[in-house]
Amino acid sequence: MNCQIPNLKKPKFQIPILSSVSAINGKICFQAFFLVALSTILAPSALPSGKAKSPPSAVAADRNVAAPSSLEETYRQRAATNPKDAEAFEGMAILQVRRGAYTDAIESYRKVLDLTPSDHDARVGLARALALGGQYEAALKNYQALMDERPDDTDALEGIARVELWAGRPESALPVFSDLASQHPSDPEYAVGLARAEMRLHRYAEARKTLITLLAHQPKDREGRLQLAYLDLFEGHQTNALRQFNRLVREDPTDREALEGNARVAYYRGDLVYSRNLTRRLVEDDPHDVSALLLLASLERALHRPQQARTLLDRAKTLDARNSDARELENSLDEDARPTLHNAFSMGRETATGIATDAEDLSTFTYESTWRLAALPKTESFVSLAYLPSQSPSGGLQGALAPAEILYHQTTYLAPYLTLRSGVGLVRFGPGDVVEIPTQTLPITSAGARPLGFGDIGYEVSRKLTVDFTVARNAITYTPVAARLGVMEDRVSLGIDYRYDAKTEVHMEPYANEAFTASYGHVEDLGGSSPGVTNRADQNRGAGASITVDRKLFHRPGLSFDLGYEGLVYGYSGGGDRPYLGFFNPTFYQRHYLTTHFVGKIYGPLGFDFSSGTGVQQVERGSLLKSALLFSPACTLKASRRLTLSLGYTNYNSSESLGTLRGNAVRLSTDWRF
Repeated sequence: MNCQIPNLKKPKFQIPILSSVSAINGKICFQAFFLVALSTILAPSALPSGKAKSPPSAVAADRNVAAPSSLEETYRQRAATNPKDAEAFEGMAILQVRRGAYTDAIESYRKVLDLTPSDHDARVGLARALALGGQYEAALKNYQALMDERPDDTDALEGIARVELWAGRPESALPVFSDLASQHPSDPEYAVGLARAEMRLHRYAEARKTLITLLAHQPKDREGRLQLAYLDLFEGHQTNALRQFNRLVREDPTDREALEGNARVAYYRGDLVYSRNLTRRLVEDDPHDVSALLLLASLERALHRPQQARTLLDRAKTLDARNSDARELENSLDEDARPTLHNAFSMGRETATGIATDAEDLSTFTYESTWRLAALPKTESFVSLAYLPSQSPSGGLQGALAPAEILYHQTTYLAPYLTLRSGVGLVRFGPGDVVEIPTQTLPITSAGARPLGFGDIGYEVSRKLTVDFTVARNAITYTPVAARLGVMEDRVSLGIDYRYDAKTEVHMEPYANEAFTASYGHVEDLGGSSPGVTNRADQNRGAGASITVDRKLFHRPGLSFDLGYEGLVYGYSGGGDRPYLGFFNPTFYQRHYLTTHFVGKIYGPLGFDFSSGTGVQQVERGSLLKSALLFSPACTLKASRRLTLSLGYTNYNSSESLGTLRGNAVRLSTDWRF
């Protein structure tokens, strides 16, 4: 295995086959790719349920609230003086609801109804306080009792719809809000409630139509514009979302929800420091704002400050123990802290017609294992083991070998804009036996163990542009001859990641490299009566570049579709007498793919991941272009919250070991979080 620099950013499209982990195209190693892909799939959405999915007010019971106002104290004194003063209890209940003291408000409303059982406003108020306090079934019972007495009571009907929505039953809330909105088109609250239910049911086109219709008639409706902004943000239209949030801020510079929306746009765009600073001010202004606390906790997690994130999360849970976003974030922090074991097994075969009389036939079997640990502050550590037997019964790659690697690598987040990656390891090519290789008339002693490692520093120039400078020494182990010769590669590369917009990313990586063997005896004609033996290493320099463009066309819960382009151009200096290194090292090679990537759910924990590439390739300048094809379906199974399985197959017609060819591979991988 030739493990490249673990890139812990969003994974790019790459060929998931054995030879794709070589140094030639500068891809990341398979296990790091899978870990990142898995963490991306498991990571919670930063969009709070209190915004696009639920009403803007956080549902909370017994939350810490401010002290009662002087008016509430006046009502309290009146009630103490006259325990039958229903107006005092009702006035006190209204003020208690306003400051979030729902348990107290419920008690006050019940005292009102003890005194005046037929007070309709008090009955509606009690149902509302129960709903806000998280007692959904009790609230529904009270609202239904009101509906039984007054079937046309729109307040009670709206209350039922809102409780169903808050209780996580949008399918029950949708028809009620739809009827209310059609019967009362001039009431914006019903239209906003309908849009919220549609968003909860992932009916985003319908929700957008509802909100645009509302704003066309009432352009100053704040709730409608706020929900449209969050809908834009959820669907990836960040510029439109920011425009909507900023419009609300211009109308009211103290609008907390609009300011928080501004911070969320920055979060999604990767401007974490600005987002954290803005959210921190919101939390300082209102320490009881659960939504802002959770956003700040998510930002601290994204900035690799788990302790600070947990402190904020604990504060949010104290205020709202039922909050689903808090539970989701807590699970994510727990998952981050757990050691992760990734195992991958792969069997592949590559065949190609030889230039002379023989045909290449290369079979490979790979086992890879990676431990991920988070024991050090702001650091992710990995220990990787790889075992890659290969066998070729014909052609220039004849033989069998079983090289192995061990690598320790880590990623340290020095600052929000500065990341350091490094690693050291050892590759064991073989036991050092005497073997025969092509181009040599006498046997040689095969290579033994050799060190490898890398260093990489990533710098975020702006929220759209990140650069990575990498220096690495890798082992080329995927052919029998290259492993016997102990071929290593020194590589210097510059990675450039550019986020054009929320849906489009571009990655470019120019590089220069030098592949070289271990020193071994070369049989040469030195002009004497018998050939001499010169002990030296063979080497060949190369250069190239890769580019990947990824465009998110469709992303919905349970299904996503990306379209992109992947290009690779490289060549070795070589020439007609270039040294034989035992792997594919042409003077010129290019490959261009139009790529697709589907990810989705089939049923329950069963999902699929399908990648493909269609394009052209060329070996050596002036030669004919040939087709380049890749077909890679995989089936995924979320066996449990901590165990994920993947079984896939790949068919392709290009390879780094043999050039233009036919090949296929079957792979099985497991990820287990302890």
